[in-house]
Amino acid sequence: MKLRLDLVGGLSAALVFGVALTLYVATLAPGLLWGGGDFATFQTRLFLGELRGGIFGHPLWVIVARPFVWLPIRDVAYRANLAAAVFAALALVCVFLSAHRLTRSLWASLLATGALMVSHTFWTYAVMPKVYSLNALMLALCIYLLIRWEQEQRAANLYAFALLYGLSLLNHLVMATAAAGFVFYILRVGARQWRQWIIAACFFLFGAMPYGLLWLSTEQSASGAVFAFLRGFLNLFVSPDSLWLGISLGVALLLYQFPLTVVVGIVGARTLWREQCRVAWMLLLIALGDVAFLLGATDPRTGGEYVWNLHYYLQAYIVFALWIASGFVALQQCWTNWKWQSVIAMATIGVPILAYALAPMVVRPFLANVPGFRELPGRDNVAYVLAPWKHNETGARSLGESILAALPPHSILFADYSIWAVIRYLQVVEGARPDVQLVELPGAGAHQQLPLIQTYRGELFLADVNRYYDVNEIEKFFVIVPAPPVYRIVPR
Repeated sequence: MKLRLDLVGGLSAALVFGVALTLYVATLAPGLLWGGGDFATFQTRLFLGELRGGIFGHPLWVIVARPFVWLPIRDVAYRANLAAAVFAALALVCVFLSAHRLTRSLWASLLATGALMVSHTFWTYAVMPKVYSLNALMLALCIYLLIRWEQEQRAANLYAFALLYGLSLLNHLVMATAAAGFVFYILRVGARQWRQWIIAACFFLFGAMPYGLLWLSTEQSASGAVFAFLRGFLNLFVSPDSLWLGISLGVALLLYQFPLTVVVGIVGARTLWREQCRVAWMLLLIALGDVAFLLGATDPRTGGEYVWNLHYYLQAYIVFALWIASGFVALQQCWTNWKWQSVIAMATIGVPILAYALAPMVVRPFLANVPGFRELPGRDNVAYVLAPWKHNETGARSLGESILAALPPHSILFADYSIWAVIRYLQVVEGARPDVQLVELPGAGAHQQLPLIQTYRGELFLADVNRYYDVNEIEKFFVIVPAPPVYRIVPR
């Protein structure tokens, strides 16, 4: 009987991986991407195998995704995007396995995993190259290993968790927000198992050692980010508006991507609390750590505009998916008929997708552009933000190639980070226009752009003249002449 259940569970996990990967590959970004420059930067970094320290280096992603560069399919940018899709599909497998161990219900586990699969944030970062799908995989796998540790009473699962969790800091420091949940669970499950705790701590330190070495070798440390978060979190107590903004946007995003399963998740959290208290505490503390981090980010000094940090809720959504699984089991008696179960399954998957498709059409008459979102050729910002699929995003390559084609030989191009990252990819990865000297401009408003430009001689060009450029200062010494798609700057 156990062999049969294991076989069914294994086949179901394979089904989850196959369906998820099919969905993500079908909606995968086809190549070079904007994304504030980060996506193009990650695509270039993967090609170079470039490992950087500091809290924003994310070297583990480069290491793990590097083999995708060698695949004989399409271009490097597409292969980097594909890595994100594979990591996301594997993360869903771990969520399914955890849900199945907690609920022993195949139907509920598949349904909850499907809800996470089509959730906006998870789907978005499954089709674009950044560290968050790998982060989701590592968090989901950590949770799975700890649940196995409790159920099987095998210390190897605890040690594997400790090693993986220590290593996860090399991918993204936000994984530290889950520490309270993990520590609480380990202390409750392994009460007075001092030997296991000590060995697990050694495994954790060994896994975290690469991050520690990088931290020591770079000027940028985690302490600045930690202090910024603490300052932002304390700011909530003196700024009720920030707290209200954080909570309201967080709830709105939750409802947008889990429209029919929010109530199921709440029921599941309550059910899990009654039936498996230790797991319930762990999941709650993981979610609260993530939420606290995001609320701290309502202070602009913490990490810029709050709305651009909402993707960090991805860790809380993994917890929410496990609550959904528990909730479906609790409510399953209401839907014992297979026809009703089929309707619930289709609605769980279909309604969010329908919402993403309709949202841009509903919003567009009232909103020409997303507030604060940069307008770029070939990108519909409303659809880009509201819909998770990115298979039509080709504007970055089109603009980058048109800029390089328009520049005269041996010219110098000054560009903000977004455009700089795209041009750099074309030059470094594809060898386009090596004669053009590309210079990244520092952020506008710091009065550093003009002195930098004045150090160069030759034919000078600006990639754009929007708010990322100190146009007024530049025009004191240069005449800015439109030369579509760029701008020539001529000394006065």
